[in-house]
Amino acid sequence: MQLAYQGLLRQYKNTGVLPDIFLDTTGCAFTFVVASILFGSRIIPYVHYPTISTDMLQLVWERRRSSYNHQDYISSSRVTTYVKLLYYIGFAVLYGMVGSLSTLVLVNSTWTYNHIQSLWKGAAWSKDRIRILYPPCRVAVPSKNGPKREKIVLSIGQFRPEKDHNLQLEAFAYLLKNHAELRGQVQLVLLGGCRGESDQRRLEALQVLAGTLQLESSVQFVVNQKYSVVEHWLQKSSVGIHTMWNEHFGIGIVEMMAAGLIVVAHNSGGPKLDIVTEYKSQSTGFLATTKEEYAQAMYRAFTMGSAESQAMRQAAQKSASRFSDVVFAKSFEEILLQANLL
Repeated sequence: MQLAYQGLLRQYKNTGVLPDIFLDTTGCAFTFVVASILFGSRIIPYVHYPTISTDMLQLVWERRRSSYNHQDYISSSRVTTYVKLLYYIGFAVLYGMVGSLSTLVLVNSTWTYNHIQSLWKGAAWSKDRIRILYPPCRVAVPSKNGPKREKIVLSIGQFRPEKDHNLQLEAFAYLLKNHAELRGQVQLVLLGGCRGESDQRRLEALQVLAGTLQLESSVQFVVNQKYSVVEHWLQKSSVGIHTMWNEHFGIGIVEMMAAGLIVVAHNSGGPKLDIVTEYKSQSTGFLATTKEEYAQAMYRAFTMGSAESQAMRQAAQKSASRFSDVVFAKSFEEILLQANLL
């Protein structure tokens, strides 16, 4: 809020003009108070992930288990659980109040739309005030002259706790345990970046887990590489895996589909509602929740007939075109024109 105040004040001192529209893409909704009430700007946020969601409340209350944002010492105590729940409810009320200052709300997925509509009641009351605008993704179809596809399962994502790489390793180990004929033929590649020491320690723990699961020769970690390396693995791999619960959208999944991989994504959030959906009555991938379901889907992807496999890959590539840069720019312009903001 202080930064927004300083920026808007400097803008006014330097130009003598206040901005008509305050477009926020950071997710810092409390800046709306400064921009709207103090400076009179109209507010247009592009929300990628709500600061708080009803799923967070569910995680604290119903599931009563530890997670990356719900530690053991809280979940194990009824008192601390109630305190955190009260804090979340209070924060959600304030978050809804400041969010409702928005003139127009853009959200990146159906999952985010449902949560913002629930939390930002003031914005939800007005018809068409909350609009879905899918984020722009790299959806170029790979060259036919690229490397030959191999039996590789590719994971793309930073080594953050919510990405649940543990589930990927456990599912892959379960696949090899139940289909021993695949050992030595298939490989799991975990490609991602580390933001700092905590991510680096998490990566090391994953490497230890891979050893414990006897996957040393079947798993490769590709860390902090350029996008050209990502493109190489996208062209080389056959199957993509994504295990984050309630991912708000899933750009990495779109990139894998556009590259022609058969994806296996978590049966929740954006992947379930927006991405891994049927395209002209044709399946574009698989959805799973448990290690058993992931293993079964990977096995299906590797063993299906070539005609069925090709049909799924082509449907996924065509479906991914919905999220191109061109579609994003056109949709953004149309939404602003329809709202009479330009």
